[in-house]
Amino acid sequence: MFAKTKKVTILLAASLFLATSLGENIALADTVVTDNNNLTTATTVKTDSNTAVTTAANNNDANKTTVTTTPNNNNIDTAAVKTAMFSELNRLRGQNNLQPLTSVAVLNTYAQTRTDSFIDSGGVDNHAGWKSDNMYPYNHTAEENISQMPFSMLGTTDSSIIAQKITHEFYSELYDPEPNYGHRKNMLNPYINYVGIGVTLGNGILYASQEMGNDQTAYDKYNPNDIYAYYLTKYNDYSNPSQYDIADNSHKNADYTRRDKYSTADVRGGVTTKNHVTQLYDRYGKQQSGLTLSPNSDWLSDLIGIIDGNYYYHVSDNGFVSANDVLPWASFLSGSSITTTTIAKIYDNNGIYTGKTAAANSKWIVDRRAENPLTFSKMYRIGTNAWLQDNQITRN
Repeated sequence: MFAKTKKVTILLAASLFLATSLGENIALADTVVTDNNNLTTATTVKTDSNTAVTTAANNNDANKTTVTTTPNNNNIDTAAVKTAMFSELNRLRGQNNLQPLTSVAVLNTYAQTRTDSFIDSGGVDNHAGWKSDNMYPYNHTAEENISQMPFSMLGTTDSSIIAQKITHEFYSELYDPEPNYGHRKNMLNPYINYVGIGVTLGNGILYASQEMGNDQTAYDKYNPNDIYAYYLTKYNDYSNPSQYDIADNSHKNADYTRRDKYSTADVRGGVTTKNHVTQLYDRYGKQQSGLTLSPNSDWLSDLIGIIDGNYYYHVSDNGFVSANDVLPWASFLSGSSITTTTIAKIYDNNGIYTGKTAAANSKWIVDRRAENPLTFSKMYRIGTNAWLQDNQITRN
């Protein structure tokens, strides 16, 4: 198992130092949702980015770099960017068979107020200043996505391209160290009808806001249980299956031509096969003769495929495994630490208690998070085939 170590503090401190010493070169994106009963959840993410040279995020482009230029503040048309962001948001929704949102003055005004406030606050405010009451009468099923992006990351003054970059980041969360796809879920929420867009330039940064919600009439069209169930999936480690052509075009390992009854979604991690030989399938869901994966083996995965209504994880050029045959895991927590709050049970890859325990108040470095397939609790991996459940630990 991964040994207990004091290096955790050093690693975390180094990360904090790096994040606070880069000044402008920090991309922030926040997302928050609330229902009409004022049940609010918020997620804040912060990452570092290169000022002039951006390294491609996917494995296929690992050795490529793109040199960007910093656009002039005065040459960016904020009104055009807002219009383009509204169009791009509805274009994304259209690709996922969702009704377009309607732009309304109340939400546009509030969204602009939000982004203007970031000039004085020094950046996006972790939703501290967000008040859904100010969205009235569209404050039912209220949501907010906010972000800041340095001009150096935009690399253009073209409003359409800027809108695509902002929407792509909201959708893919490429720069988020702990992606939970909350921004994506907000944009693709089937139970909202209205939106407002705000864009402000200042401090060498473009600030953007999406304020979304319903009035009472729109809210009454939906079953509250359906709305609540949708929000419960917000904290999945994997996005809900969806598509966005700009994001999907970054996949190069296989032929992802669109087909009827076939869609994809990004994954941040991989899968581990269970205690048996695992069958491989092609992109059409057909078994590949003689091609299997070994029991209890790990495989990186870049997307979820839904083929004729069945879920698969992509693990090779034309190789998919059934979701029923593997444990999916996310790797974005690698290097972080947890502390047990009691004598904690250790589970195997199949979610079964191994009979072993971890001492109370012991610290562990984790490299993966998954969901126990039996208890549906979050699990944190502390070693090979060894996991602790979130009801017996705290995140450090």
